[in-house]
Amino acid sequence: MPSLTRDASTLFWPSDDTLSASAKSRVQVVRLLCLLGSVLIPLYGLLYEAARPEATDPMWVRLGIAAVLGGFVAGTYAFRAFRTHCVGIAWGLLYLLMAWATALAAANQFSGEYVVGILVVYAVSATLVVFGSELLRSVLSFLSAGLVFVGAALLWAPTVQVSPLVLGGGMAIVALLVGVIARWALLMRRRLASQARELQEQRDRLEGHRAYTNRLLNATDDLFFALDKKGQFQWWNDRVLETTGLSEAEVRSVDALDHFVPAEREKQARQAIRRVFETGSGQVEVPLVANGGAAVPYEFVGNPVKNPEGERQIVCVGRNVAERKRRERELRESERRFQAMLNAPNILAGVLAPDGTLIEQNETAMAYVEATPDAVTGQLFWETPWWDEETRPFIRKKVNRAASGEYVEYEADLETPSGEPYTVTGSIRPVPNDDGDIVSMVVSARDITERKMREEALRAAEGRYRTLIENFPGGVFLFNEDLEYTLAGGRELRNVGLSPSDVNGEGPHDIFPAALAEELEAYFRRALDGEKNTFEQTMDGRRYVNRALPVRDETGAVIAGMAVAQDITEERRRKEELERKNDLFQRAQEIASVGGWEFDIDADTLTLTDQAYRIHGVSPGTEMTPERSHGLYHPDDRGEAREAFRRAAEDGVPYDVEARLTTQAGEKKWIRTRGEPQQENGRTVRIRGTIQDITHQKRREQALRAAKTDAEAARQEAEEASRLKSAFLANISHEIRTPLTSIIGFAELIGSEASELDLSGSPLPGYATMIERSGKRLLETLEGVLNLSKLQSGQMEMEVEPVDLAKQVRWAVQELRPKAEEKGVRLQLETDSVMAEADEGGVQIVVQNLVSNAIKYTGQGGHIWVRSFQDEDRAVLEVEDNGIGMNPEVAESLFEPFRQASEGLNREYEGTGVGLAVTNKAVARMKGSIEVDTEEDEGTQFTVQLPAS
Repeated sequence: MPSLTRDASTLFWPSDDTLSASAKSRVQVVRLLCLLGSVLIPLYGLLYEAARPEATDPMWVRLGIAAVLGGFVAGTYAFRAFRTHCVGIAWGLLYLLMAWATALAAANQFSGEYVVGILVVYAVSATLVVFGSELLRSVLSFLSAGLVFVGAALLWAPTVQVSPLVLGGGMAIVALLVGVIARWALLMRRRLASQARELQEQRDRLEGHRAYTNRLLNATDDLFFALDKKGQFQWWNDRVLETTGLSEAEVRSVDALDHFVPAEREKQARQAIRRVFETGSGQVEVPLVANGGAAVPYEFVGNPVKNPEGERQIVCVGRNVAERKRRERELRESERRFQAMLNAPNILAGVLAPDGTLIEQNETAMAYVEATPDAVTGQLFWETPWWDEETRPFIRKKVNRAASGEYVEYEADLETPSGEPYTVTGSIRPVPNDDGDIVSMVVSARDITERKMREEALRAAEGRYRTLIENFPGGVFLFNEDLEYTLAGGRELRNVGLSPSDVNGEGPHDIFPAALAEELEAYFRRALDGEKNTFEQTMDGRRYVNRALPVRDETGAVIAGMAVAQDITEERRRKEELERKNDLFQRAQEIASVGGWEFDIDADTLTLTDQAYRIHGVSPGTEMTPERSHGLYHPDDRGEAREAFRRAAEDGVPYDVEARLTTQAGEKKWIRTRGEPQQENGRTVRIRGTIQDITHQKRREQALRAAKTDAEAARQEAEEASRLKSAFLANISHEIRTPLTSIIGFAELIGSEASELDLSGSPLPGYATMIERSGKRLLETLEGVLNLSKLQSGQMEMEVEPVDLAKQVRWAVQELRPKAEEKGVRLQLETDSVMAEADEGGVQIVVQNLVSNAIKYTGQGGHIWVRSFQDEDRAVLEVEDNGIGMNPEVAESLFEPFRQASEGLNREYEGTGVGLAVTNKAVARMKGSIEVDTEEDEGTQFTVQLPAS
């Protein structure tokens, strides 16, 4: 039953989302009461009629009132205005009911039954007003109206069966009770509303604090989250989602330790969680499996807390320590490198204070003096036992220079405590801090005694090698420990334009390109370590095979290195040519669809190339026989093919047969097969031949025959059009250029004459200037169209020869500079000396068109740069401006004839659109290229590349 009542009550609940919850509740109650009233009013009419048949109580009135109530209920479903003003309309109906009840009682002389009805209607209606009102004034207004209605009815009724005082007293008691109830109800309602507002404000503040806290936690780069004892996520910030790559739902459902910690570290992490719960805090460093599967080192700090339900959880902060780990590794590695360098067995090393005091030295250095480390540490470096009286002033000066920030090198001849001479070479390097102050100095030295001895042995050996080296067919070099050439010779050295004097005393970086020199030095050092190497290099388009060998003395010690270079360009070319021909043969088979085959008569075996297999439609390697091959031929052609093959095998007669073939997959082809018998001792032992797919050839032959007639007609039309075009160009060049030149000349003459006359206010000078400018523009248009036509037809002669590109650029810029200055555009020239393989006239066309375009599309105050330089084997011309630029998509079509960035009758800039087309054609005729780089409102750069001379 409760569920049935609840389901019925939902019928009265409005579905209007524009109403608040309290407004919906009032609409629901009003609907229910109005519907109840529409039933009770007619029902009470029947009861009154049964109790007092003689009473004045028309049933049609009651039915009308019930209909009004029912119609109002229906209106609240149909009209939003009824729902919005539901309480006001209901109050009006209550006033109507009160008036009707009073009038009905007066009509029936205020009999007891109707007096009770008045009191019931009065009390119920007043209570309903209390329910729907938020002000006591509204309740008092209704109570007063009810008293007025009853008073007026008492005066109007001819006879009254009840005492007016009793009725008035009852009404007053009802009014008093309802007023008190209304006062209390409104007071309680305001108090509850105030408490609800305070509660809502507290909720809003709490929600604001929570949102602020969430923003703070999400603003940090660290992971912030809460876990329960099982390792399940209870709360997390956005960094957890970004780092793991999971969604909110996925994070909520996974086990944090099982999902984000590697299996081998999971036990450690769970122990850390237990430690936090037991001790109140904990810290652990474990890898975190981040988004993408990479394990990133993280440091986690946890503390236990209780959630609002009283359950214990852990609040954790995780910080990515990968960068810190990397710096720690680098620091340890740097320390190891420093110690390794300091304790290098073949280097004497130490550290000095800024005043020259020795702070630290390695064991290698201590082996050269008879002293303990404690005895020399703390002494001034130049006063230590390593130096004698003669070298101490020299070393002191070096230390003082290094203390001032200078990198210092030195070499000194010394003696060991036993009196044996030795030579050291070294350096003193200052070490500054971030402010540039010298905080220490690193001193190092190398014992080069053996090196000096080897150099002497090398000089003795050079004489033995010199004659051999000078007559060696390749190039031979001897080099020392500093990778400097001490001897060079050989015919190949002369072939590259070098003499021994050019090489001696130089290193690879002084002679060869940087990349080549670095590779040579690496192999030379390996040779000095006793290793033999063979490697190839390319220089100036030639290929060389090099050998780096150690040179040893009588004891077997390496005293120098030898490099031998031989030019293998021709040998490599022949090898590559052979490989290319073999590859070309394979490609030719595929392109021409030609396969080869050979049939061994004695062995009865048929061998096919891969292409021959493909033509037959079978996989390479499949066993094939002449019978199986002929079985794929068309029945009408099979007999001819078999007979030709038989005659080749038995009689030695070559054959050439065209036939139709159907592959196993059902593909139909035309093939041409040729067979050439090979004989030994007058007997055919094998047949070699080819098979070619000529299907497309057959189709082309048919199409060719059909098109031959059309082609002949088209050729005649093209010849006639070319003749007419040449005649048209010749006529237009003469008929337009000659009068146009006269127009321009006379316009200039008129302008000059007009400027000498006093024609103030006359438009004549302006007209002359306009005629001259229009004539020149028309002449430029004619020149551009004629040049484009000549370039397209090949009639413009261009002789490619060495051209001074920088000189041509300077001429063109000098000619166009007045035009740029007149417009207020700065024209800047940046040229390097560069020679191009080009045509002078063609270069002038290119430069003038590009610079003129740049001036046209650059506004006042703009800047144009014209550059020329050499880039490897290309001569480069660049024209750059900061003008209007254009859409890069439009730039793709700029080199088409009669195309411009702005087009149409209302275009902003004048021009025919043939300048760039002519430029493009001229560059192409000179075997160059042109590119454009542009952005709208930023500018344009044209780059022309021509072959360098």
